[in-house]
Amino acid sequence: MSIKIKKSSQLLLVIIIILVSFNLRAPLTSVGPIIHFIQKEFLLNNSMAGLLTTLPLIVFGIISLFVSKISAKFGSMRTLISGLVLILIGEAIRSYTGLYGLFIGTGILGIGIAVGNVLIPSFIKQKFSAHIGPITSLYATSMCLSAALGAGLSAPLILQFNFDWRDTLFIWSVLAVITIATMFFYLIKNKPAQLPPKTATPELFGINEKSIWKSPLAWWVTLFMGAQSLVFYSLAAWLPSMITSKGMGVEFAGLMCLVYQLMAIPATLIIPVLAGRRDDQRKLTTIKIGIYLLGILLLFFTKSKTIILLSVVLMGIGMGGSISLAIAFISLRTPNAKKTTQLSGMSQSFGYFFAALGPFLLGFMYDVTQSWDLPIISLVTVLILLAFFGLKAGANNVTHD
Repeated sequence: MSIKIKKSSQLLLVIIIILVSFNLRAPLTSVGPIIHFIQKEFLLNNSMAGLLTTLPLIVFGIISLFVSKISAKFGSMRTLISGLVLILIGEAIRSYTGLYGLFIGTGILGIGIAVGNVLIPSFIKQKFSAHIGPITSLYATSMCLSAALGAGLSAPLILQFNFDWRDTLFIWSVLAVITIATMFFYLIKNKPAQLPPKTATPELFGINEKSIWKSPLAWWVTLFMGAQSLVFYSLAAWLPSMITSKGMGVEFAGLMCLVYQLMAIPATLIIPVLAGRRDDQRKLTTIKIGIYLLGILLLFFTKSKTIILLSVVLMGIGMGGSISLAIAFISLRTPNAKKTTQLSGMSQSFGYFFAALGPFLLGFMYDVTQSWDLPIISLVTVLILLAFFGLKAGANNVTHD
C-alpha cells in the first residue's frame, strides 16, 4: 500500500524520481561516441576500452547486493543522496585525473548509479503502488532521454564546440548537483514522519524457504534483466564503431546513437502503461523483442545510410520496450515493496554481472577478428535468449510473499 502524503510532497517525489533517473544513464552513454578520443590519449586497445564500459556493470553487480541493507539502515532518501554524491565524485575523478583515475572514477560512479538502479523500482512500488505503470513509464522514459542526451551530445560538444573529452564527460555532474539540492529540499520540507520508511530487508542470502533467491520466477526476471542490459550496454559502447566500420563518419555515427536512444522514448512511455494493464505480458514482450531483433539483423546486412537509419530506429524501439519491461517486471512480479527491493537487488546484481560480459567480449571479438560481424551475431543470439526469458518472466504470476 502506498503511503499517504501531501500532494505537493508526492509531486516532489515524482520530480525526484525523474531527476535521479537522469543521473543513471547519461554519465555512461556519453562515453561511447567519444571513446576513440580517450583511446588515443591513453593508447587503449578495444579490449581495454570495452573494460571501461564494462567496469560500471561489474560494480553494479557487486553493490546491488548490499543496497537494500544500507537503505534499511539509513533510509532510502539518504541512501539515494549518498549515491548521487558518489556519482559526482566519480565524474570528477574520471574526467580530471590520469589513466588510473579514469578507471577508479568510473568505478566510484558505478557505485552511485547502482544505488539508484536498485532503490527506484522499490521506491515506486512503495510510494505509488496504485500507479506503478505510469510512474515506471516516467522513470524509464527519463532514463532513455538521459541516455539519448549523453550519446547524442558528446561528439558535437567536442567536434563543434571544441570541448575537451574531459569537460564533455564532467558536464553531466550538473545533473547530480541539481538532484542532490532537490532531495535536500524534500528532506527539509517534510517532517521525519513523512519520509519514506526504511525498507525491512531479510538477509540477502537467507536460507529460509521464502528467500527470493529460491524463486524460479525471480531468476527468469533476473535473466531477462541481464540479457537486455548486455545488449543495451554493448550497443552503447560499440554502436558508433559498428557504424563507422561501414564507411560512415563519426558525426553520423554519433547522430545514430542519438536516434537509437530517442526512439526508445515512445516505447518507454507506452510499454509500462500497457504492461500494467495486463496480467500477462508475454505477447507484448515477444513483439518488442522481435522489433529489436529485426533492427540488429538489418544493421548486420547493410552498408546503406538509409537502412542503417531504419535499423537504428527499430533497435531503439526494441531497446526501449525491453528496458521498460525489465523494470516493470520487478514490480509486477512481486507482491509488496519488500519483495520488490529484494528482487530489484537480485535481478540487477546478477543481471549486471551478466551484462558486464558484453562490452568487453565484443571488443575482444573485434580485436581478434578485425570485424564486427561476430559481435553482431552474438547480440542476435542474446536477443533470441531474451525472448525466451521474456516468455517466462511475463507470465501472470508473482514471487512468494
